[in-house]
Amino acid sequence: MNPASLLAAAGSVAAQVALMLAISPLVLGGMARIQAESQQRVGPPLLQGYRDLAKLFRKEPIRADGASWVSRLAPPLAWAATVAAIPFIPWILIPTPLGYAGDLLVVVGLFALGRFLGAIAALDAGTAFGGMGSSRDMWIGALVEPAFLVVIFAFGAPAGATQADAIVAYALRTGGAYLTPALLLAGAALVLVLIAEGGRIPVDNPSTHLELTMVHEAMVLEYSGPELALLEWTRALRFTELAALLGALVVPWGIATSGGGLVLGVGLALFVAKLSGVAGGVALLETRIAKWRLFRVADLAAFAVVLALGSVALTYLIGGVA
Repeated sequence: MNPASLLAAAGSVAAQVALMLAISPLVLGGMARIQAESQQRVGPPLLQGYRDLAKLFRKEPIRADGASWVSRLAPPLAWAATVAAIPFIPWILIPTPLGYAGDLLVVVGLFALGRFLGAIAALDAGTAFGGMGSSRDMWIGALVEPAFLVVIFAFGAPAGATQADAIVAYALRTGGAYLTPALLLAGAALVLVLIAEGGRIPVDNPSTHLELTMVHEAMVLEYSGPELALLEWTRALRFTELAALLGALVVPWGIATSGGGLVLGVGLALFVAKLSGVAGGVALLETRIAKWRLFRVADLAAFAVVLALGSVALTYLIGGVA
């Protein structure tokens, strides 16, 4: 690759990462606003997420007496692992900055790494809440990650690859024939993965402080200042990336295949529409259901696996494998 191509690829990576970092707090803020209006409450301002992050970044970090260097390094590393997944997701333009080397299985690994770092950060302070939250989070991850892997294989089977670029290129090439019943099953499974990985109701309630039910909040109780800001930002990024992935795989039309200004503008507008639809749908769903008991999460993960396996089986039965 010549220097000009390398420079263009680096600029594309920087632009996509910067945009995803910028919009992720707005996504959660918009969801909170939708929930408040649907329940006829005033609710927080739309830009409250940015204000919270700015306030936390200005504060001095206060750590528990028994905390070690792990408490200092784990939050920025978890944030970095989540940011590293952004170039693998074809949410506006293909080929993605990493090209066809951008396997979606790497996204699963990066999310797992971020979860692990968040768990050891919660354990480092040695508090009961940190241990409880981290054990719950790792247990949920152990249930959801197999479903996530099978979902990726279900989407990749028709295209003959698990690279995001190959899947989207196949979808754009086949047009409306891409959305087979098998792919709709895979899309439903990915919605369940989004809810579980994103820590949303009924798996977790991100706004609760009830000790018997909280997962994410229990993990960050001992954090403050910039480290807490990075952990909250990581949570927003994880949900936004998964919502973008859902939109790219289920409704790939509108993703640009060239770098023209008009084409990129249309792709960006459609991406915003897809992201708004996914986030708004999840927000409305959360106002209609209650948080489940912890052990019922296994039922949701099992249902996601069944849907994804059904999608794979149906794909092979109808001969839709590349």
